[in-house]
Amino acid sequence: MSVKLTYKKRLRPLLFCPQILTFHKITSEFTYGSTNYSPRRLDRLLESLLNAGYRFETLENTVKKPSPKSIAVTFDDGYAHLTRHLPPLMEKYGLQPTVFVLTGYIGKTNRWDYSSFLKATRHLSREEILNLAGEGVRFGSHGHRHLNLSECGAETLRGEFSDSKKILEDILGCEIDSISYPFGGINERVIETAAESGYRNGFTMAFPTPEDKPLARGRLTVYGFDSRLAVHQKINRGPLYPLEKFKTDLTHRLSAGTVLLNKIRGFK
Repeated sequence: MSVKLTYKKRLRPLLFCPQILTFHKITSEFTYGSTNYSPRRLDRLLESLLNAGYRFETLENTVKKPSPKSIAVTFDDGYAHLTRHLPPLMEKYGLQPTVFVLTGYIGKTNRWDYSSFLKATRHLSREEILNLAGEGVRFGSHGHRHLNLSECGAETLRGEFSDSKKILEDILGCEIDSISYPFGGINERVIETAAESGYRNGFTMAFPTPEDKPLARGRLTVYGFDSRLAVHQKINRGPLYPLEKFKTDLTHRLSAGTVLLNKIRGFK
């Protein structure tokens, strides 16, 4: 009996971790790198999740009342092609997404990303942000210049938080209290500064755990190489969950190449 009780206590928190999927690019055009998940594939993935009994909730509701069958969908970086592809998916599946915007590049191309050397991708403009908000899209901060915040000095760190928050609040006319940390880079100083800057929810690139704190919540990132089966394994912690976690962790480590390249070229 004691063994069964111990097992249940260990299992129950995992089942009720907030289920948050993270995407970046969702364009039908060819892109370099691993962050693009085409609109057609996303359509099929969302359909498969609904067929499996999952429902799509807002990020806020998913965090407040996590359930094994509720999923929030988020998008980092805030690319302009979301204006074409998100509204149809929202109407078809009842999707209630949150987009984390990189405010220093509003209306500009992704010069911060190494892939822009080969093919640049434009970020949302102010008008496009407002249009998506009118469609029901929610927004959060992704910092101002896509820096690894864990490596920033105190003054730069405060600026990244406060500048991005103010810019988005000026555009949308509402409070912005959520942030997705670029590259998932956090430490205690980052978390403390986020709290001091008025954020109540912070999201990383790590897999979620029962020990996650409000300003350091994990998410399940979906990459271009992830099949529908792989995504389902991530969500329901199936037999292939350890493999999927390893693949995702490895991909996160490779993103350090962008950070290193930007340091070499003195990019800010």
